[in-house]
Amino acid sequence: MTSDGLTLLGFDTATTACSTALWAGGEVIAHRRIEAVGRHAETLVPMLREVAAEGNTTLAAVDRFAVTVGPGSFTGIRIGLATARGLALALNRPLIGLSTLEVLAAGIPEAERGRPILAALDAGRGRLYAQLFDRSLSALSEPQALHVEALPGLVAAAGNSEPVVVVGTGQAAALAALAPTIDALPATGSPTPDARVLVRRAATLTESGGVEGNAVRPLYLREAGARPRTQLAAGGPPHA
Repeated sequence: MTSDGLTLLGFDTATTACSTALWAGGEVIAHRRIEAVGRHAETLVPMLREVAAEGNTTLAAVDRFAVTVGPGSFTGIRIGLATARGLALALNRPLIGLSTLEVLAAGIPEAERGRPILAALDAGRGRLYAQLFDRSLSALSEPQALHVEALPGLVAAAGNSEPVVVVGTGQAAALAALAPTIDALPATGSPTPDARVLVRRAATLTESGGVEGNAVRPLYLREAGARPRTQLAAGGPPHA
């Protein structure tokens, strides 16, 4: 299936925002985004229905669903994945999962992608969730949870000697940490994942076959390591 013929509904609840977008006819045709700290569970499904209605469709008519799998808020990730799995199971539709860091990197304007991209989310207490990507959005490092001071080491370990562009809620802290040793500039993409970027990226990967057979699991990062741990998210499907 080409991206032009695909109807794809995607949503993100992994950070402070709650956003959803509908992709059809090769473009985003409907979108909602609000700041929803502590209110993801109550706002997500109504937003999904609103976006579907705006796109003159229903949840049951969507070809595929896409969701961010983390890293981010533990509760937010569980809410998003439980809803996504419920919809995919109830409607027998494929489900695509992308990391919040990949979606952040994909949200940088094309004109700013002349450098490797460092996606960095504030993880609190002087820590970041971070990952380095090349210009084509291929990963140059594993996603990691690390203290801000360790960020130059992540970039160096990826074998990168080029200047980087930084995006995400951890942008300011990352730029300060990199400044003594690595040339880095701020990007103008959204500081939190946006569903418009998620569905565009998911549609591109669907067309290229880059998501086939991928298991959708939550990405929870350890306190001080690079290895993700996974845990099944529980929850029933919303009514389609």
